[in-house]
Amino acid sequence: MSIEIFKPRKELNKVTKRGRPKDIKIGILIPLPYVAACSSLTMHLFYEYINELEDAIAYRFVYNTDEDVVEALDHDINLRHLDLILVSASFELDYINIAHIFNSLKLLPQQRNRSKPLIVIGGLAPSANPLPLSSIADAVAIGEVDEVLLDIIYSAQDENPLRLLENIKCMWIPSLTSTRIRRSIVDDLDGAFHPIKQACSLDEEPIFGYGLRVELSRGCPYLCPFCMESHIMYPFRFRSSDAIWRIIDKGLNLTSIARRVVIYSLSLYSIPYADHLLDKLLRNGIQASIPSLRVEHITSRRLETMIELGQKTLTIAPETLVERYGCRIGKCLEIDRIVDVVLDAYKIGYNHVKLYLITGFPKLSAKEEIESLKKFLERIKTYVKKREFLEISLNVLVPKPWTPYQYLPPSYVLENSGKIKQYEDLAKNYRFISLDLMDPKWGFAQAIIAQGNRELSKLIVECTIGKCTLSQFIRLVNLNTERLGYVVKGWGEEPPWMDVVDMGFNVKYLDNRFRYLTMFND
Repeated sequence: MSIEIFKPRKELNKVTKRGRPKDIKIGILIPLPYVAACSSLTMHLFYEYINELEDAIAYRFVYNTDEDVVEALDHDINLRHLDLILVSASFELDYINIAHIFNSLKLLPQQRNRSKPLIVIGGLAPSANPLPLSSIADAVAIGEVDEVLLDIIYSAQDENPLRLLENIKCMWIPSLTSTRIRRSIVDDLDGAFHPIKQACSLDEEPIFGYGLRVELSRGCPYLCPFCMESHIMYPFRFRSSDAIWRIIDKGLNLTSIARRVVIYSLSLYSIPYADHLLDKLLRNGIQASIPSLRVEHITSRRLETMIELGQKTLTIAPETLVERYGCRIGKCLEIDRIVDVVLDAYKIGYNHVKLYLITGFPKLSAKEEIESLKKFLERIKTYVKKREFLEISLNVLVPKPWTPYQYLPPSYVLENSGKIKQYEDLAKNYRFISLDLMDPKWGFAQAIIAQGNRELSKLIVECTIGKCTLSQFIRLVNLNTERLGYVVKGWGEEPPWMDVVDMGFNVKYLDNRFRYLTMFND
C-alpha cells in the first residue's frame, strides 16, 4: 500500500513560502525517486513558477519505489488536501506507479465524489497518446504547457474546474473531449519561463550530478524513425545565446554547490552557437555535462573542449553499425568514422565511451548486426587496453506512437528479443567492453502502454489494486488478449491516438516512411 510521508531534505534554493488558507494549493508529483526527480526540469519549472505567483503555493512530491511511499518534500500535507496535482510522466511505465499512488490514496477520478484535487498529467508520452491515462487523469496536457500553465493553475479555483479546462486549447479531458486536440508548442523559447532557482539536496547527488540544469533546445532536426521525442517536439527550436547566458549567469549565482551546467538538448551541435557557448563556459571556469551526441558532429577539437569542461564519458548513439541500414534511419555512418571517434576519445583521456545500439530493425538480420559489431570491435581491440572502456547499451526496437514504426505491434519487441543473446556471446571475447542490456519484458510493456487505448487504461487500474510488478502487468495483459488485440496484431493504418491528438503534420509521412523502412531491400 502506497502511503505518504513527510521527508524534507536539506536543500539549496528551497522555497520557504508559508502560504495562506485562500491560496491555490498545487502538488507537483514526479513518480520517480528523489535523485532522479531532481533532474526533471519540469519539477523545477513548476516549483519556481507557481511559488512566484502571489495567490498560489507549490508542494513537491516524489515516489520512493523501493519503499513504496510518496515523499512530501516541502510540507506535511496530504495530496488529498490539494486543489490541483500536476504530474509529469516522461515514460510509459510511470503510468503504473501513478495509478498505484492515486488508487492507494483513493484519488482516481472514479473514486472521488468531489472535483478536487484536479489531476492533470503531462509529458512526452502522455502527449503522444493520452488514452492509457483515461482512467487515471482528469485531464491530459498535449504538448508544451508553458503558454497555458497559468490557465491550468487558475482553473483549480473554480467549483467545476473541468469546465474551465475544457476551454484550454491543448487539454484532453477523458470524460468530455470528443474532438482531436492540437498539441501546444512554444515558437519562441526565449519568451518561455526557465527555472533558475533550482532546489537541490546537499546530501543526495542527483542523476547527472550537481549543477544548473539548462534547456538549450527542444525537438531535433533529424526525425530518426525510432525517436518519438523528435516527432512530438518537432520542429527544432533553440534559445538564443544571450538568453542562455542570462540563465547560466543568474542560476550559478544562486548555487554554491558546483560551478557546473547540465545541458539538455537532443542535438547540441545543431545549435549554431554551441561551440562558442562551450568555449565561453571554459573561459569562465564553468564545467559542463554534455548529452548524447551524433557521431558526425564530433571532432577532435570538440572532444578536447568537452573533456576540459569536466566531461568524463562520451555518449554517442549510432543505433546500428550496419552501414547500409544506417542511412535509412538517419544515421548514415561508416564504421571507420565511429572507430575514429572512439579511439580519439581514448587517446584524449575519456574514462568511458557509451555507445547506444538498437536491435530488431525490420529487414535487418541478427547475422548482419553481429558481423558489423565484430568488425567494429576488431578494429578497436588493438588500441584500447582499458577494461570496460566501451559500454554498449543495447535496446530492442520499441514501436512508439507518432513514429514510422508505430504500425508494428508491441509483440514485435519479444519477437526480436532473442537477438540479445548473440550480442552477449560476442561481448565475452572482448575485455574492453561491457554490455547494458534492456530487459525485453520492459520494452514489451512499454510498447503495450505506449500504443494503449481506454481498455488498456482500465487494465492498468486493475493491476494496481496491489503494487503491480512488471511481470504481473504482462501476465494480466496476456489474460486479456480479446480486449487488447493490438498487442499481437497492431492497429493497422488508423491507430486510435490519431483520432485524439493532432500533431500538426501530415500523417501520410508516417505511413510512407514505414513502407520505405520495411518493404524494400537494398
